[in-house]
Amino acid sequence: MRAGIFGWIAWFCLCLVAAPGAASDASPPGVPEFTGLIVDETGALTQDEYSALLPRLGAIQNSERAQVAVLISKGTGGAPLAEHALRVAESWRLGRAGRDDGLLIVIVPAPAAARIEVGYGLEGVIPDARASQWVDELLPAIRENQIAQGLNRLLDRIESALPAAPTAAKGEPFILDAHPEWKVPFVLVVFSLFAIFPMMFGRWGSIASAFLLAAFWGGAAWAMWETSSIAYAVAGGAFLLPLMWGLNYSHSDAPWVLYVRAFGNAVGVAVFFTIITLFVGVGLSAAEEPVWAAPVFSGLLAIGLAACLFPGAVAHYLMLFLRSAVHFVFVLVVAYVGLAPFIADPSRIAFAAAGLVTACAALGLYLDSRERATGGASGMRWSYALFGLAALVALPFALLAFYLAIGGEDMRTQLTQAAAGGGTIAALIALAGRLGLIAAVKIGLGGRFGGGGAGRG
Repeated sequence: MRAGIFGWIAWFCLCLVAAPGAASDASPPGVPEFTGLIVDETGALTQDEYSALLPRLGAIQNSERAQVAVLISKGTGGAPLAEHALRVAESWRLGRAGRDDGLLIVIVPAPAAARIEVGYGLEGVIPDARASQWVDELLPAIRENQIAQGLNRLLDRIESALPAAPTAAKGEPFILDAHPEWKVPFVLVVFSLFAIFPMMFGRWGSIASAFLLAAFWGGAAWAMWETSSIAYAVAGGAFLLPLMWGLNYSHSDAPWVLYVRAFGNAVGVAVFFTIITLFVGVGLSAAEEPVWAAPVFSGLLAIGLAACLFPGAVAHYLMLFLRSAVHFVFVLVVAYVGLAPFIADPSRIAFAAAGLVTACAALGLYLDSRERATGGASGMRWSYALFGLAALVALPFALLAFYLAIGGEDMRTQLTQAAAGGGTIAALIALAGRLGLIAAVKIGLGGRFGGGGAGRG
């Protein structure tokens, strides 16, 4: 116990020591500002040489094979070249997060020295032995003041070793592009919801809605099948629906009114579910997102509509189900979003958390109704305990998702890189001591470096 307390005290002291460096986002001492893929502190390159090398580096980056940068340095400030190169690579945040495909070439013209710093993701294709050979080939060009020629030869070596450019995966054709004959029917069916607007002005508005809905659906059937018999049949069925829906304004208790109204409302809920599913599903398909979310979303809306159209006990149970479903979906989404940056497939944990929260909330509501009925005679309010457990399970995921939402994608990357530890925990702590704790966490917004590479000088 005492050792644990002293460990936390030591970590707190480290944070206090490191904190001054967190007040500034400036580059560490001796590290030049990253102004481009070539930073020439010494003026060793002519304008023509600079203009010829820069497009080569840009082409490598645009091909998504790697991100290669060059620093022609005026000196390391007394630090070993390997340490200086690693510090520059980390500060410049070279490479892409998750792929760690950054590569830094550091040249110090006087005295002639060079180092190639390789990100984690390239250490397999550019091992230390190969990088060392390339540095040996570069040094004579540095001594002879032919840095541009040496860099061109080195870039030839690097390009030949880098993995091939990723081929863009050709997505599935958009469903409406693959079936152009569906476009007009889809538009007519989706926008047919506007046909029910006249019903909002009273029972007589259902007559106008009947003609409008018949026109929408009849036109969709004609565009789809180009057969007048089918078009008339669909239009006739569509014409009857608003008339049945208009019976909701009637206060008659006649059996035929009750049955026709119930039938019409059931068909209306099914129609509403189908149209919303079509609309949302096509949008998700176009965005290459999971289409299964469309019926889930539409189902929740349809349950809410059914609860309004079928009052009484039916509405009570539908609302209980809807409330539980909303709890489940909300916690599922929040848990998935919060865990996605850290876990490859957070689905199981997200479903488990959502199920536990929903079960606790539903059971808590049931016990709460029982406890209210008995006036709380049993003393212990178990419903409160279940509500508290549900909140306790959901709160960490909600806070994490909120934190990521505030910080955006950059914050997500920062947290991912911090969780990865920048290579090792010891490296992260050492970096915290040099640059400040917060600055250490910020390192690695691009790819990570772990000392791979080779140098001379």
